[in-house]
Parts: sequence; C-alpha cells; structure tokens
Amino acid sequence: MNPLRARAHVLKWATLLAGVALRAERLKQLAREQPDLAATAELSPIEVEALVFLKQKQKKRTEVLPDRTPTIAEATRWIADLGGYTGKSSGGPPGSKTIARGLERVLLAAEIFEGLKSSGRMR
Repeated sequence: MNPLRARAHVLKWATLLAGVALRAERLKQLAREQPDLAATAELSPIEVEALVFLKQKQKKRTEVLPDRTPTIAEATRWIADLGGYTGKSSGGPPGSKTIARGLERVLLAAEIFEGLKSSGRMR
C-alpha cells in the first residue's frame, strides 16, 4: 500500500518538506547577509554538536576545525558540503538544494544524538 495515497498523508509529507526548504533558505540567507553570526542563532546546540561530529568525519586531512562554535557561514558551508556541495569557484555559493540535503543529514544525526542522550548512552 502506498502511504501517500491519502490526502492527509500527502499534506503531512509536504509540510515536512516545506519546513526543511524554509530552513534551508533561511540558512542560505543568514550565511550571506550575517556571516559572522553564531550558528546557535539558527541551529540548536544538539544540531551544532551533530554538525561538528559529521564534519569531523568528512573533513579533509589538512582541514582544521575551529575550537569554538562555528559561525552561521561556516555551519552553512559544512551543511552544504554534507549535501554534496563541491565548492568550485565557478559554481558560486551553496544553494538551497545542497543545503537542504545536508540539513536532512544533520537533523537525523541530531535526532540520534538526542535519543542517545535521553537514554543515558551519551553525555
């Protein structure tokens, strides 16, 4: 049975997608207009923690991550990197699609972190 056959299910699915899209657009806008803003202005502390964890797993050998909370510009770039952004100069800054794809990964990791913390398996 197709779970999206019922109108209510389609509406829930579309609402979730719209929420991710809106958040991706907001991150893109903040990164361009207020790049020095702390990432915690838009992301929750657990989302920042999940993002830093994912970035540490994906970073290049020569890349050094800051010991502080990342700025919104850094966080958005990292999220876009997780979403497949290549960073080529001819491609321009990260767009909504790569930010949204990366944001889905961060949100999933944050949800796992939250579950582990609430069960006492993670500090």
